[in-house]
Amino acid sequence: MPRTSNTARSSASRVRLVRAGAIAAAVAVALAGCTSAGSKASTTGEPSGQLSYWYAPPTPDAAGVANFIKFNITPYQEKYPKVDLQAVQRDVNTLDQQVQVALAAGKGPDIVTSSGISNQMAYANAKYLKDLSSFADANKWSDTLLPWANEMSKVNGKTMVLPQGYETLLLYYNKTLFEKNGWTPPTNQQEVEDLAAKMEAKGITPFAAGNSDFPHGTGWLVSAFLNDVAGPTKVHDALTGKIDFTDPAFADAINRLKSYFDKGWFGGGVKKYFATTDPQKYTQFASGQAGMYISGSWEFMTLPEYFKKANSEFDWAPLPSLADGIPITYPLSIGNVLSLNKNTKNAHAGETYFDWNLKDTKSMWGQVAATGADAMPVKFSASDIPSTVDPRIARQYTELAKASEKGAVGYTTWTSWGDRSHAYMNDNNDRVLNGDLSTSDYLKGLSAAFKDDLKKGTVPTVYSTGSSAG
Repeated sequence: MPRTSNTARSSASRVRLVRAGAIAAAVAVALAGCTSAGSKASTTGEPSGQLSYWYAPPTPDAAGVANFIKFNITPYQEKYPKVDLQAVQRDVNTLDQQVQVALAAGKGPDIVTSSGISNQMAYANAKYLKDLSSFADANKWSDTLLPWANEMSKVNGKTMVLPQGYETLLLYYNKTLFEKNGWTPPTNQQEVEDLAAKMEAKGITPFAAGNSDFPHGTGWLVSAFLNDVAGPTKVHDALTGKIDFTDPAFADAINRLKSYFDKGWFGGGVKKYFATTDPQKYTQFASGQAGMYISGSWEFMTLPEYFKKANSEFDWAPLPSLADGIPITYPLSIGNVLSLNKNTKNAHAGETYFDWNLKDTKSMWGQVAATGADAMPVKFSASDIPSTVDPRIARQYTELAKASEKGAVGYTTWTSWGDRSHAYMNDNNDRVLNGDLSTSDYLKGLSAAFKDDLKKGTVPTVYSTGSSAG
């Protein structure tokens, strides 16, 4: 349930382990008042004792803090009143660094949170985290988590992480504009290109786009095209080291994306794309100057404001297949994750918190309805979703659940790639679009960076897709 607003923006930069120079600046804050984790208490039965949790709410104002406490702290304490759950607010921009410094010193909170999976993998490899496998098996977490999320909860075969929120990439479209012109969302390459031509003929930019405010946002488009042109099976095989990222299918994906930019279909072309701010992009989309928009499910928190001003409506569809034989899938990303400090003195209370957090869907959906937070990647029935949740968001989660069970899922660069390869892509995606770097050289560099990630063991667990899904 805990999550950070615009998760992809915070985790797209993949906050990495703090370098030596930055550690000195973070030590004082991280270790201030920090003793050994937790306090000894019951080891079986009803949990008791002290349990510490550093958190950063979606917004740091009073309302953000109140909502976090309401949905993530109070219900647990009401169920387990003997536990003194000490929730300490931290700055979202430095929380990961503070946690890392404290763990390295053998201290830190009992409940370890991170804005993405990469830090938790590093912590697990450094043996900072407690193995939750026995508890997870005994409490049948695999029956609650969606299949791919259950796979991602493991590091080297051990359950070490509890995913909190999840997101996907979608094709948003201006519903008012589409209905006016009798258009339907495209499902394949031919339909995309035919619709783009019709939009151009009316002076409409096919896809709203712009990365002036967030240059790494190009990674969202790269993720979409890798899944929709090369296909999720190819991506899976590359992430598991079975094939190389220099495979021709990946060249086709990058070249297709560049060709659409060269045609001006994304944001009017590269020059305009680099100069367009988020407000400009959203305004163009809502006003009908642009017809479609490829981005993540986090946009449900932003688009309504702009469409309300424009007196228009938006809706969403899955990303279209952009090559023959490539299935329609949902690329997935993990938001916040939780783990348990290996040095905790109150493992029983911590594990009980995780089990409550995973299974209290009433609190989860209450938070989704009240704040727009991401839902956890858990199994549920459509009837579980409150009527107060935006129907478009509700439909997204029901479709994601169906796709997850079928294995119709893909991958995003900020969740499934290793640190070095993800950083390489962020640094070079735009260079390919503006012609400064060839596709061939880009993929050679990506291949080298990813091989280094594999060697260092920093690639997150690769969940199954398609026929490989169990």
